[in-house]
Amino acid sequence: MNKVVQVAWLGAALMLAGCGALRPYEPPEDKAPQALVKLKYKYSEVVPGSTLGARMGIRHGAQSDDDRFQSAFNQSYGAIASKKGGQEIPMAAVKVHPGKKTDVTMAVYFYWYTTQTYMVMINNMPQMQTQQVYNEKACTVQISFTPEAGKVYLLDYSSPNVDHDCSGHAYEQVKQRGDQFKLVKVGSSKTL
Repeated sequence: MNKVVQVAWLGAALMLAGCGALRPYEPPEDKAPQALVKLKYKYSEVVPGSTLGARMGIRHGAQSDDDRFQSAFNQSYGAIASKKGGQEIPMAAVKVHPGKKTDVTMAVYFYWYTTQTYMVMINNMPQMQTQQVYNEKACTVQISFTPEAGKVYLLDYSSPNVDHDCSGHAYEQVKQRGDQFKLVKVGSSKTL
């Protein structure tokens, strides 16, 4: 079996086994206790000819590193035409469940599709097959903190390179006089 067919078969098997896309996150209902998490993404380098995206995964009260994340935010922002860069990613906000240790993954990613051609045998006759292949470059961080009900947090992600050296920090926004607030660090990232 050639490598392309093996990869396609393995990908299909993983999807059927539930190892594919993340389940959607279910935020707290409007009247339930909740914290608000603001997402801020910054990036410097790009992959020309790709599409820009940003995502966030979340899990609450994980017992082990094997506990799965849920998809809380995933947005595409359009094509990257040249090395001069893409567009600014607007801030987003997600309501989260308070009270338990929360792990968040954040990434800016660049994706594109290629077509691969390969031969298969059908009834002892060679047949040409083509397949669309998803390609991605990203740098992902994990930030852990414990949100408290009624509080607002800022998750600040920064990536100077396409697929390495990214970082992230979690801050609580502490209200000051008027419309002012200060940021108090409550968590830092590890690169995945």
